[in-house]
Amino acid sequence: MIALRHRWRKPLKAIVQETKTPAGRFYNVLVFGAILLSVLALLMDPNPLTSSVVRGSAHGWIQLIQSLCLLVFVTDFVLNVYVSDRPFRYVFSFYGFIDLMAVVFFFIPEVSSEILLWVFKFGRILRVFKLLRFVDEARVLGEALRASARTIVVYLFFVFLLQVVLGYCIFVIESVNPESQFRTIGNGVYWAIVTMTTVGYGDYVPQTGLGRLLASVVMMLGFGIIAIPTGILTYSGVRHHQRDQSGPACIACGRAGHRKDAVHCDQCGTPLPD
Repeated sequence: MIALRHRWRKPLKAIVQETKTPAGRFYNVLVFGAILLSVLALLMDPNPLTSSVVRGSAHGWIQLIQSLCLLVFVTDFVLNVYVSDRPFRYVFSFYGFIDLMAVVFFFIPEVSSEILLWVFKFGRILRVFKLLRFVDEARVLGEALRASARTIVVYLFFVFLLQVVLGYCIFVIESVNPESQFRTIGNGVYWAIVTMTTVGYGDYVPQTGLGRLLASVVMMLGFGIIAIPTGILTYSGVRHHQRDQSGPACIACGRAGHRKDAVHCDQCGTPLPD
């Protein structure tokens, strides 16, 4: 029985976890399509907070799509657990958790707790994150975020301090105007955040000349402040990408530059040498 299990486990693993083989491509397209259909059905559902697969309260075609997607997601989750070298580690990993939640949140139980019910309703949108598994660049972005986390956190903390100072400045400047909208320092900080991020709701507007001058400076600062984290992530992402693209060349087509953990060729699907 164990030998039979290992016999089926290896080819299934190549289909479920590898995207470069023909069968792997078909499997991933199937799951990818189910995710898109599920999200589309959720967007088109006129009563997304009250309908569920279990209760059958959704419209006919939406109910059919949700049921088919649920079948695909359950099968995908079971297969991933089956072919995983460490099933429990997979279940408690990020992608395993998302796969599990994509199944669990199809069901909205009849519960009396409004908080629990809200969590279940909100969690249905988590199935969108299943798409990250099909994007290789998402892994690179995750590694870049981890590598640059300290720098970005320190930078955002500095930006927050700057916004507090600017919020206090606009409050002091506008306080000379008896009809000022800036009644508290909190109003000023909120205005600084909205202005620096170039959102500009317009619910708080400086009335004095000096206040408008400060607003212009804050707007100009916003361009640079938004661009800096992008540059940090771009540099880190390129560095990780160059480090990872050092795998073996394909013996069939000669394609080089594969990831270190690649098993099959990106171009022709031939197994790569160890």
